[in-house]
Amino acid sequence: MDRRKFIKLCSFAGLGVVSLGVPGGIRSARADSPKLWVFVNASGGWDPTMLCDPKGDEKNSEGYNVNNFKLDQVASAGAITYPDIGNNKAFFERFKDIATVINGIDCETNGHDSGQRNTFSGRLNMNTPALPALIAVALNPELPMSFVTNGGYDETDGVIASTRLSGGGGALNGIIHPNLVYVDQNDFAASPKFLEEASMDLIRKARDERLLSLQKAQNLPRQQDAMSLLYTSRVGMGDMKKIQEHLDAIKAKIDFGKYGSGQGLAQQAYVAIAAYKAGLTQTVNLSAGGFDTHSNHDNNQQNAQDALRSGIIALYDIAEAANCAQDMFVVVGSDFGRTPMYNPGQGKDHWSVSSMLMLSPHIKGNRVLGATDDTFRYKKIDLASFAVDGPSVLKMGHIHKWLRKFAGIDEHPLVRRYPISVKGDLDLA
Repeated sequence: MDRRKFIKLCSFAGLGVVSLGVPGGIRSARADSPKLWVFVNASGGWDPTMLCDPKGDEKNSEGYNVNNFKLDQVASAGAITYPDIGNNKAFFERFKDIATVINGIDCETNGHDSGQRNTFSGRLNMNTPALPALIAVALNPELPMSFVTNGGYDETDGVIASTRLSGGGGALNGIIHPNLVYVDQNDFAASPKFLEEASMDLIRKARDERLLSLQKAQNLPRQQDAMSLLYTSRVGMGDMKKIQEHLDAIKAKIDFGKYGSGQGLAQQAYVAIAAYKAGLTQTVNLSAGGFDTHSNHDNNQQNAQDALRSGIIALYDIAEAANCAQDMFVVVGSDFGRTPMYNPGQGKDHWSVSSMLMLSPHIKGNRVLGATDDTFRYKKIDLASFAVDGPSVLKMGHIHKWLRKFAGIDEHPLVRRYPISVKGDLDLA
């Protein structure tokens, strides 16, 4: 592979990370802080009343039913209520002890783009980096794949390079194994090579010596930066081989077939956890779709939610197989909610009230914060105590102010470029 193709390939992979501002960032002082942040994007606008804020089929104060499932199907796992439909029971029974449900959030919008931006950055402003991008640049900008994304809201505004992956690791094979003509997933040793390993070793040695010589000869900062980028890319390329070891170890323990419609998320999580275990990744975006259910809502929304929940179960199965579930902080959200009433096509349209889930042993679990009324409109709360009928409207900005502080990045110079303007503070710990 010639140098130009090599640099181009590394660039496409998101290697050779370049961050703006203060090199190295500011590390969190908390010794017990999460080491891997996972953001799950339920793209399209989910219906929390079929997940964690159920209403049932009884007529509400405005004379209509929010849901079609029976009121006696509303069940509980600890403090968390949910409709006993699909795989909700298996999900909440497993995660209740580490789950925080936040209901009654005012999204301030019912547009897809602005909704995703607000849910995953805490701001409606254009070009605001997603929170995983800010965490990555503030805590570990030097990692070759510090921010890994599989879609959803992954704006970076140039503060850090993102590494976009697809499930299963196939897209990485050409980078992890650059000397293979093609990769036989079942037998790497049998994959045909461009060159013998002895020849490759000579090429690597000559390349490194030439790069060192060029670096010593450069005096202009721009040229020195270019050389540093090339060096970082080459180091990252070698480090990425470590991913394969963890992919193999995880694959030996996990039966991906059991996740059914959640296999897409499972494959995304598979690569992300391997990258984290290889020491290359700080934050991850996982993405699931199918939530924009303007027609046949009950069936389509339940299918999308079942896949989402199965995918999150897979994420934790994979993390436990890799012995890192205790390292994770998982945030699950969507563009906005769905209307409390059905449209003529038995669908539900966009609604600016929603919920968010957090799963982690690093904060209290088994709790529900915030609330909505029987028409699925938010209730005001006391931001300090979460008591209902308080003076404040809970917004995504409040949640993100706390997340930034909890992650230890709120005072980082790059993070402060994107202030959150809501009044009042939460304490979710």
